[in-house]
Amino acid sequence: MAQLPARRYLVSSSDIPDETRGIYVGADDMLINALNQMNRTSRRYVFLDQARISGFGQLELVTTRKKGEVKPNLYIRGSISQHDSDTVDNSISAGHDSKTGKGIVNSLYRSSRTLSIVSVDLHLVQYPSRQILAGGSVSNSMVVTKRGLNGVVGGVIGDADVAVPIAIERVESQGQAVRNLIELGLIELLGKHAGVPYWQCLGAQGTDARAAEKRERKFVLSGPDIKRMQQQLIALGYMSGPIDGKLTPTTRQAVTRFQVAQNLIANGEPDFDVIERLNRLTSAPVPTARPAAASAPSKATPRAPQAKRSATAPSPKSKSGATAPSAATSPQCVGGQNCDGLYKNLYDFIKDDVEF
Repeated sequence: MAQLPARRYLVSSSDIPDETRGIYVGADDMLINALNQMNRTSRRYVFLDQARISGFGQLELVTTRKKGEVKPNLYIRGSISQHDSDTVDNSISAGHDSKTGKGIVNSLYRSSRTLSIVSVDLHLVQYPSRQILAGGSVSNSMVVTKRGLNGVVGGVIGDADVAVPIAIERVESQGQAVRNLIELGLIELLGKHAGVPYWQCLGAQGTDARAAEKRERKFVLSGPDIKRMQQQLIALGYMSGPIDGKLTPTTRQAVTRFQVAQNLIANGEPDFDVIERLNRLTSAPVPTARPAAASAPSKATPRAPQAKRSATAPSPKSKSGATAPSAATSPQCVGGQNCDGLYKNLYDFIKDDVEF
C-alpha cells in the first residue's frame, strides 16, 4: 500500500451487530483496531469517527453537521451473520470392570468433540452514494472446537473403596473467532480496493498458524536462547552488550524497548512473540544505520527487513472466481516490499485442530 500513488481514504462504519444473538462482542471496535494495526505504516485508510445514526444496516450521517465538516469516502457495514452450534458432535466411551476385588476394579472414560461455525460478512460502500463497490463484499467462516475428556476410576485400596473423577474440557473462544474474521475480512476488502496482492500476506510464514504452533511448542520445551537474543538486539541497535547469556537488567530494558517498537506487551520477558519477531527481523542483513543503544524507544524503532517477492507468481482466483491482480501488475510485494508487515498476529490465535 505504501508504494501506491499518494491517496488517503477516510473510512467510517455502521454498526456490526450480532444478527445471531449468540455472541456478545464489540465488533465495531474490533474493526477500528484491525484497521489501525494493519495500516499503521502506509496510512492509506484512516478511520473517521463521527456522530451517526445506524439502523437496518445503513449509515446515516447526522444532518446537523457544521459546514466544511470532514466526510468519509467509504464506509463498512456488516454483521456476525451465522452461528451454528454443535454442527458436529462426536463422542467415544470406553471402560472396564474387574472381578478381582482389589486394585483398580472399574473405570469409565468418555471423550467428546463438538464443532461450531461462526461467520462474518463485511461490505465496502461508497459515500454518499451508498453503492456497494463491485466485488466489495467478503464472507469468511471459522470452525470453533470444544473438546472434553471425563470419566471415573474406582478401586479398592486396603479396606477402602476409592473413586477418582476426571474432567478436562477445552473450549475455543467464539469472541476471538469473530475478531480473527473481522481482521481477515478487512484485509480482503481493503486489499481488493487498493489492488494489492493481499493473499500473499495471508499465505506468508508469519500467518501460518500450524507452523507457528509447532515453533511455539518447541520454544516452551527448550526456552529462549538468551545469548542469541542478545546478539539480535545488538544487531538491531537496542543494546550494546555484553553478550553473556544472562537475563540482566540491561537485557530486560533492551527487550522492553523492542517490545514497545513492535507493539507487543512491554514486560521485558523474552517470550515466544519476542523471539519470533527478532528472528524475522534479523533473517535479512541489518541496515548499517542503527539507532543508539541508549536512545529513547521512539528513536529505536528499526524498519522490518524487506523480503523479496516474485513478480511472476500466478494470479490466484478470488472467491467470486475472478482473477485477482497479479504481483507483476501491482506495486505491492515487488521490489523488495515486505508483505509480512501488513498482517502478523492471526497465527497467535488460530491453533491447530489436534484430535484426542
